[in-house]
Amino acid sequence: MPIKKNSGRQDLLVAFVDVSFADLAAGANAAIDVPHGAVVVGGDVVVKTPFNSATSAAAKVGDKGDDDRYATVDLKVAGRTALTITGHKHNVAEHVLVGFAQVGAGATAGAFRLTLHYYVEGRAAFSQG
Repeated sequence: MPIKKNSGRQDLLVAFVDVSFADLAAGANAAIDVPHGAVVVGGDVVVKTPFNSATSAAAKVGDKGDDDRYATVDLKVAGRTALTITGHKHNVAEHVLVGFAQVGAGATAGAFRLTLHYYVEGRAAFSQG
């Protein structure tokens, strides 16, 4: 039996959010909303200004079902952390969450950008083939 081709095409969707130390509360923080059917296929966390927490500062990027589905990031170190791509399909519209924890005196400086690349299963902007 031949493969049944899918002629539907869509652009890759990109969402990002800039986050500073003052935006974060301990625990889960809603960062980016994704629609029903979204499949994350790329993205990263770029620490632009390292957090100056006394001992440690860390973020987990995930969702309600798995708080670190996409990444765990040391916020005290400048640099880029690529998201781990799992193939997970979001079966409901939901938030991508940034879990935040720090030890010692709280940060008074720090910033990062979270970027998601995703497509929405079942959506088509145009057809080809």
